[in-house]
Amino acid sequence: MKFFGEFMILCVAAAAFCGCNADRSGVKAASFGFLSTGEEATLYTVTNSDGAVLEMTDYGARIVRICVPDRNGKFDDVVVGPGDLATFENGPERFYGCVIGRYGNRINHASFTLDGVTYQLEANEEFEGIPVQCHGGHNGYDRKMWDGEIVEEEDRSGVRFHRLSPDGEQGFPGNLDCYVTYWLTDDNTVRCEYEAVTDAPTVVNLSNHTYLNLKGSTGGYVMDHLLTVEADTAVQNNLQFCPDLLLPVENTPFDFRTPNRVDYRLDMPNRQLEIMHGMSACWVLRGWDGTLRKAADLYEPRSGRGVETWTTEPALLTFTGRSFTPRHIGKYGPIEKYGAMLLETIHFADSPNQPRFPSTVLRPGEKYHSVTEYRFYSR
Repeated sequence: MKFFGEFMILCVAAAAFCGCNADRSGVKAASFGFLSTGEEATLYTVTNSDGAVLEMTDYGARIVRICVPDRNGKFDDVVVGPGDLATFENGPERFYGCVIGRYGNRINHASFTLDGVTYQLEANEEFEGIPVQCHGGHNGYDRKMWDGEIVEEEDRSGVRFHRLSPDGEQGFPGNLDCYVTYWLTDDNTVRCEYEAVTDAPTVVNLSNHTYLNLKGSTGGYVMDHLLTVEADTAVQNNLQFCPDLLLPVENTPFDFRTPNRVDYRLDMPNRQLEIMHGMSACWVLRGWDGTLRKAADLYEPRSGRGVETWTTEPALLTFTGRSFTPRHIGKYGPIEKYGAMLLETIHFADSPNQPRFPSTVLRPGEKYHSVTEYRFYSR
């Protein structure tokens, strides 16, 4: 039985690796299997003129695989997570690669007040006896089937996902008509575009929750990557993992104004590290004005792969996989602790309750629009 299990892992890994050697033929769609509800999911594969690959599925509008070259031209998958529908639906980690919403990250006390009306949200966490909603609740956008449409232009191809989030879903007001488009360009950029309109005042904060490891399918410790963040200020959370203080990054473990290993000050005494039980950070991006600006650069010296993150969002969040255990099985076998990290662009947690942050309110007649680009390179 042990041999059979190891054989199956090798087979899955081999099959997943084939996704980085796809034909150069634009966009393909194929069945990705069936959910426990009986709904059939689709796997979309986009290949650009360079041979890079982006794979997505309509379950959770999630990214499954990104294959980009190292300095020697070897293509490999830099997305950490499973490659099968059953694990996405029922595995121990639900947020691999997905859209998080209607409100990504946390809302304290699982409630907010808008125009004098208090809305009670479905809580899916509790800290110190206080309820919190995280990533949209028990049945957030990651748990939903989206409609997918292939989109192709001269120098980029992708998939536009759509769903109508009904009034009252997880406690949020208003029918929210949402579009999320993932593009793969010919210069190896993955561009994420978010759009939404509403028929009643509501709050919106969409993002993508893809775990990355630029070493590729071999995986391994991710905190030896070199990180640069365009930020002079970082958030210190309260015990509900929502913003408390905004503090200068200087002389803290969160000073990445110049390139450093992610773990370079992990042993420094720091209240944020204590509260979050490790490296989990949110930075206030420098000079935010809503335009597309560089937020971060992540580089892996061994492979020579790197990725610049550009965004219209005011904050960048990372989490470095401290909760991964051997029961977390990815496309290439077990995912090790600290084996992946987020480069999540987002509005600040608990913004509906904290007017010091940019507003996340969307009203009828307005259009929510957010863009993030992951610009992959090698050197």
